[in-house]
Formats: sequence, C-alpha cells, structure tokens
Amino acid sequence: MDEEPPSATKRGSDRGSTRERILDVALNLLNERGPERMTTAQVAAAAQINEGNLYYYFRTKQALVLAIFERFDRDVDELLMVWTDTNVPAAYLELLRKWFATVWRYRFLFRDLLGLLATSPELEKRINATSVRLREPVESIVETMHVAGLLEIPEVERQPLLGNVWIVATYWVIYLHVQNGVREFDETHLQWGLRQVLSLFRPYLIEEVRAWLDGVT
Repeated sequence: MDEEPPSATKRGSDRGSTRERILDVALNLLNERGPERMTTAQVAAAAQINEGNLYYYFRTKQALVLAIFERFDRDVDELLMVWTDTNVPAAYLELLRKWFATVWRYRFLFRDLLGLLATSPELEKRINATSVRLREPVESIVETMHVAGLLEIPEVERQPLLGNVWIVATYWVIYLHVQNGVREFDETHLQWGLRQVLSLFRPYLIEEVRAWLDGVT
C-alpha cells in the first residue's frame, strides 16, 4: 500500500521542530563564537540541514538573533509569572539564581551587546522594552522583602539600590569580558555575578537573613 502523504498538522509540526532546532544550535554557536564569527553555513551544518532550508526559516543572521531574543523575552516572562510574594529568603535567592541562569543561557546577548546594537537597531528597541517591563516587578520584589522584614532599607536608598542591582545582574557578563578579558565563560563566572548582586543587598539584610545567606553561598 502506498504511503499516505503527511497531514498539514504533521508538516506544521515538522516545520516547528526544525525551526526550534535551528534556534537551539544558533544559540549555542552565538554563545561559543559570538555573532561576528558565527555564519549561517555553520548554523545549517550544526542543524543538519542545507543553507537553502535555513533561509526558508531565517533569511539573515539578524533574523536569527531577533528570534532568539524573542525566546529570551518569553523565558523572562515565565520566570516572573511563577514569582509569588513570600517571606522565605530562599525563594528570593532561587529567583535570583534563575535570573542569572537565564542571562547565562543567552549570554551572547549581553557579552556582545554593543556589536549587536550596531548591526540591529530593532534589537535595541526590544531590549529597551524588556528593560522597562522588568523594572516594576524588581521594585515590587524589593518592596515585598522590606514589608516582610527581610531587609531594612531607607526610602531614599531604594532607587539607587534598584539601579545598581539591575546594572550588575544584567551586565556582569560585559564587565568580565571587557574589564577582566574573560573570553570563555563557565559556572564560576555565573557564581561570581550572583555574589556581586548579593553583596549589594547584604548591608540591608536583617542579621538572621545575613547569617543564613553566609551559610548557603
């Protein structure tokens, strides 16, 4: 008996899985080599397709980068969606670790930010929109920690703290790359960035939480 042609649903599923596989390998290559050294030929080879098929999904390298940023944006939204107000210090530490893991997964976006913005103006608009969207929940988290009695911070010092937390938590990859000459990142660098953010909170934490934090980091 002749094989039946694949259904529209099956064809759509295949297209979706191929697209996601392309994004997976492109993300790995961008993290490993950076956008300047990654080529569409390398992406196609790693995804085990020919370049013609790659262009069916993404006609340019910039289109690939924008699609990966959309993934990053969705991951950030999912991270914030599971957040609930709590007075358990471990929950805040876990949230911070998940944020750092997300930055780590998409580290090329931060490490190579200046070069990306120069070649993709549309990306700059999207990054700015994501940054604006994140400010409110970050402020809410600090306020919740204050109300829960986990930290004591004067009102006048909250905005400077929030600004510093955002800078360090987001751009620690760039700092290590530019200031320390780090080219190959590993788990120790992720932990370094996490400790830098925790050091910003430490002076404001109540004694019990500070002692707990010292014991788990």
